[in-house]
Amino acid sequence: MKNILFLTHLYPYPPDDGGRIVTFNTINELHKYGHNIFLCTFADKDEKLNKIPIDVECSVIPFNYDNTYSGLLKNICQKEPFNMKKYINTDMERAIKQILEKNEIDIVYIDHLHMAYYAKFINRLNSNIRFVLRQHNVESTIFERAVKEEKSFAKKMYLKLQHKKLYKYESEIVSLFEKIYTITEEDKERLYSMNSKVQITNLPAGVDVSKYFPMENKNKTDYPTLVFLGTMSWLPNINGIEWFLEKVFPGVLKVHPHTKLYIVGKNPPEKIYRYQKQYTENIVITGYVEDERDYVARADAFIVPLRIGGGMRIKILNALAMRKAVVTTTIGVEGIQLGEKSLLVADSGEEFLNATLKLIQDKQLSKQISTNGWKDVTEKYTNESILYHHAKELELNF
Repeated sequence: MKNILFLTHLYPYPPDDGGRIVTFNTINELHKYGHNIFLCTFADKDEKLNKIPIDVECSVIPFNYDNTYSGLLKNICQKEPFNMKKYINTDMERAIKQILEKNEIDIVYIDHLHMAYYAKFINRLNSNIRFVLRQHNVESTIFERAVKEEKSFAKKMYLKLQHKKLYKYESEIVSLFEKIYTITEEDKERLYSMNSKVQITNLPAGVDVSKYFPMENKNKTDYPTLVFLGTMSWLPNINGIEWFLEKVFPGVLKVHPHTKLYIVGKNPPEKIYRYQKQYTENIVITGYVEDERDYVARADAFIVPLRIGGGMRIKILNALAMRKAVVTTTIGVEGIQLGEKSLLVADSGEEFLNATLKLIQDKQLSKQISTNGWKDVTEKYTNESILYHHAKELELNF
């Protein structure tokens, strides 16, 4: 078994968003296989932390995730892209150094590109350690798509600059890693086109089927219920729900005026609350919830209107595992290899509206799609089947 130093920029417990779910599941399965995990992580300085229910040695560095205008402006003259440079932290360096001095580390496992800098730092301390990187997204792709969607000229120019710096940073720093694991085949190909010298393997995200399974809807109503789930401080989620509210939701209400839309997720920005004021009887913004499954169970249609972003939408897998009918976009379904009739894919506003109405109105179709999706996910995407082989590979090849 290996001693693994695991670095991540988000405290992984509770696993209440897509990134944390992947991170926690990975740590959990590596530990279950028998590897010794030394975890170094940032955590919000004001957050009351829940103890991770796994026997791992954990070093937590308090951190302020907030972006400031002064920091964003200052970064214009800096080499590293803003969303990478902000995680270069002397307290994290100190914690890593202490672990390396006290323990014989075999593998440094870096989770998310945001922590990739520390491969440089560790390499200066010990050039014999081997590094792997788990890429949740090709980060520069998110910015490339954000540039295309942005309407404000000033913001578009800033995003263009960040994309240029991030593309260069990402394509160069991946050379430090002996192996890179992407979550989707699409990201694997993107990253390989950026740097053809790196070794890349696709390692999809999985589902904890002991947690996500078909549940009774205890809040049945006479009106249609739509559910959107996601961390509301993440740009692709904000962009997606705004697009849905502008281009799709009015059309839904014309046909079904009493439709209820639940927007579930922490840190919703003020501009999302403006839509709630516009549709006071139709939109519920929950903010953070302890357990999202109660809301997912209510959904006649689980909507994922993703238009920018990358990686793999864990929430789609989880919703399908709960036997919910899903409508998403081509970008939303990236990396999820399912049968054609396991969910609905729609990209234009008109297509998304028609797909949503189909799931609301055609109960037989909705049941067929949700059943197909449930069967597909439980056969192909369980954590045990995916991550056991990953843990074994680290044992045998590193």
